[in-house]
Amino acid sequence: MLITALAACQPAPLQNVAEPEPTAIYSAASIGPITDGIMSLALAPNATIPWEGRILVATQTGGIQVYSVEGASGFKHEGPIYTSLALQPGFNIRNLKTGLLLAVTQDNQLVSLIVDDARGQVFPVPVSNLPTFGTNAVCALQSTPATPLFAVLRQNNDFEIWSIKDTGADTLQATKMSSATLETPINGCSSANNKVFTTGLNGGIFAIDITSKPVISHGMERPNGNIVAIATQNDSIYVLHSNPSLNVLQQIAPDMQQTASLQAAQSLSNPPVTQPGALAVSSWSFGGAGFSAGLLAIADNENNKISLIVRDTLPGFDHDQEER
Repeated sequence: MLITALAACQPAPLQNVAEPEPTAIYSAASIGPITDGIMSLALAPNATIPWEGRILVATQTGGIQVYSVEGASGFKHEGPIYTSLALQPGFNIRNLKTGLLLAVTQDNQLVSLIVDDARGQVFPVPVSNLPTFGTNAVCALQSTPATPLFAVLRQNNDFEIWSIKDTGADTLQATKMSSATLETPINGCSSANNKVFTTGLNGGIFAIDITSKPVISHGMERPNGNIVAIATQNDSIYVLHSNPSLNVLQQIAPDMQQTASLQAAQSLSNPPVTQPGALAVSSWSFGGAGFSAGLLAIADNENNKISLIVRDTLPGFDHDQEER
């Protein structure tokens, strides 16, 4: 039970907190509608040519559809339904610049893929020593492109940190860096600045301390939803949670206190987000003056569109007060 899991965590979970008046955020672009529906998202920056960065959409019918930031449909990777995507950009495999992508299938298998920077194609890559079975979710951790780190959440409540390298062998090599069994089952994950946040299988949001043996340090009651961790320019962090019963993103501090609500409003030709679902964020440049600070992608479960928010227009950045 969530209450039992949180009983050992301080502070205690929040109860009966009124939803703050929403703060408007504005889309710079809108993609879709995605006719096959949106299961999960990942942003795939191009390490060599930023304006050729891409958006990966795991659809509800299976596979991954690749889009440009302008919304042009590209390569389609045929595959199972992926419930979780985690990408580390700038990975060099045999002198080929790629995004290294770990994905979790609907039947809880962990899959290793790469996204070719040059053509935007998605294809499998073999990784040795990385167990694939019994996986709930995966997220990318702060790391160097040469040695990507991922957090892998297992069905047996294990939280694992893995490093993946190209050693020149026939396959990429994975090394487990640390692991622990958490007090509650986890099914979602996001990270920024070495801070890790997860969602519980039965609801709730948790902060995970990974400085030594991973452990839940804080938690709060929340219904099932998606989360993404935002790192601001002054190195502070907050979590955005998409609550399926609300049309806002709940902004939550690392100590598990809700500090604000954000609402993606109508912006020129870009529609508002009425039912936020899957989320993805990247601090890498996607080119030009507008997208150079990175992006937040928000799927709208109401119309199957994706709104792209320029990252430094979010609260916590110098430009969050500029008039529109």
